[in-house]
Amino acid sequence: MSSSKVMWSIKELCEVLRKRQLNKFDVNMGVSGRRGDGKSTFLFKVFNSFKDNGFDIQNHMEYSQKAVTSLLANQRFGFCWDDEAINSGYKRDFQGAGQKTLIKVVTNYRDNYNIYASALPFFYSLDKDLRELIFIHIHIIERGIAVILLPLDNQIHASDPWDTKANIKIEEREAKRIKRNPDLPFRYHKFTTFAGYIRFGSMTEKQEKKYKEIKSRKRSKNFGLENESEKLDFKQRCFKLLIDGKLSNDGLLQSCLVEGRKYTSMLAELNRMLKNNGETRTAKDFFQTTDIKGINNKLKGAISNLVPSPHA
Repeated sequence: MSSSKVMWSIKELCEVLRKRQLNKFDVNMGVSGRRGDGKSTFLFKVFNSFKDNGFDIQNHMEYSQKAVTSLLANQRFGFCWDDEAINSGYKRDFQGAGQKTLIKVVTNYRDNYNIYASALPFFYSLDKDLRELIFIHIHIIERGIAVILLPLDNQIHASDPWDTKANIKIEEREAKRIKRNPDLPFRYHKFTTFAGYIRFGSMTEKQEKKYKEIKSRKRSKNFGLENESEKLDFKQRCFKLLIDGKLSNDGLLQSCLVEGRKYTSMLAELNRMLKNNGETRTAKDFFQTTDIKGINNKLKGAISNLVPSPHA
């Protein structure tokens, strides 16, 4: 579709997802966007539309690899909301073996036909093998509005159905255009993979309260902080993991992305805390040494969120 006027509703999107599920096709969806822009709100709107089909936020929204893989493996025609996929599918994930298990489960249990959605800041931070299993990408532009991107059809020789190289050039042209006139909007409909825009509303006060309660409990459990007395602030949690030898450099990077913190500032804070405790070594001396070195900075900007994934 090339029109800039294509506008989807949540109802229309959910009808597509449900029909795809009942017709026994993969229904793996990636939702990207900056922290606070409404990824979780969007996913709540989508999954809450399936409450008459069995969706239960208490049972189907998860925050760990183990819980996500269990849902995908042990239910059929069900639902799995991976609310922080950076915990389960991050490409430099220090949990390693768990990530490989998740990829195998998503691949090997495709015939369970679950509606599986992942929320993360940047689509390219997903492991390549995992993101290639996703058939539709929703990028949250700002609260209440998102862009839908789908792979190009009927390609025989091209290896990238998402036409990433062409879309990078389009993004660069748009960036130059906006630099000349900051009042101009980014024209997402210029992307070759553009399939429309979608609007979504906010949660009700009651819905948001329930969501936050479940999120707090499940995230705390995932970090091993199930008791209220153990719920230290982010800085203290990282420091404890560091001292216990359970934090890697990539683990800190991942945690900062999840919490919306600046990695360099957090590293400096950990070094300060070590010094205040009489330690002469730095945080890097305490890090686990299982990291995969290097961060891929080749693809930046909004187009980085338009991740290629073959159409099932």
